[in-house]
Amino acid sequence: MLVLSLSSQIPRAAEGPFSVVLTPLQQLFSGAGSAINDLFRSAGELQDLRQRVQTLQRQVDELSIENLRLREFQAEVRQYRDLLNFASQNPIYDVVGADVIGLSGTCPSEDASRLRAGVCASVIASDPSPFSRYLTINVGRQHGIRVGMPVVGGGLALIGRVGQVNEASSQVQLLIDPNSYVNVQVVSSRATGTVAGQSDGSLLLQNVPQTDNLEADDIIVTSGLGGALPPQLPVGRVERIISTDAQLFKEAIVRPAVDFNRIEIVLVITAAPNMTATLQAP
Repeated sequence: MLVLSLSSQIPRAAEGPFSVVLTPLQQLFSGAGSAINDLFRSAGELQDLRQRVQTLQRQVDELSIENLRLREFQAEVRQYRDLLNFASQNPIYDVVGADVIGLSGTCPSEDASRLRAGVCASVIASDPSPFSRYLTINVGRQHGIRVGMPVVGGGLALIGRVGQVNEASSQVQLLIDPNSYVNVQVVSSRATGTVAGQSDGSLLLQNVPQTDNLEADDIIVTSGLGGALPPQLPVGRVERIISTDAQLFKEAIVRPAVDFNRIEIVLVITAAPNMTATLQAP
């Protein structure tokens, strides 16, 4: 401030006989004042830029979160649409809808969640034990759920059967549970067999006669034999054949049609024409 004050007074004095001596000083003080002005101006602009960067960063973070929410919402809508199409394309089935909130998502509104007069339910727990694999849903006896009812999800494929029913909740035994056995059929050759869950979380196709054709990538569906499950529900694809010609039956590893780590929405089939009235516990 002193330099600026002096530089403003110098031009008046420089008009007299001392102008020859004072002119260089005037130029020096004027340059110093300009430099100080530039310095304060640059500091102010830098602070303003920092505030702008912080504001933009907050906006980027908010947009990123909103983008994730939108993608999650789109994924949920896609799954609900698939389940709605499954219910509409299979009017012979009576179903109860279940929204998996144990992993992500929330139960939708009552009007949006009704699939063929189904009841919105939620998977509220899962069993992490490697020797038993279950999901717990919040629909039970009061919603018409009974032991043995098939449950579909993911790519609208079979994921398991209801193993235990309480008044307001049920446990679903997954196909990958070691105690799970399902009668199946090979789509291409019409060969029949059983798919059993393994302790490592895989599926084993067994009891296929050696005379029947079985190849990798064959599609496996439920056969409907025994009446416990409706036919033609997708189970998976043959990944590789592990049996030899010397064995009486063929065996193969089956790649499930459902990623059991990403089950978000399920449907419980409560009634079907080819499903017996008296269901058996899995």
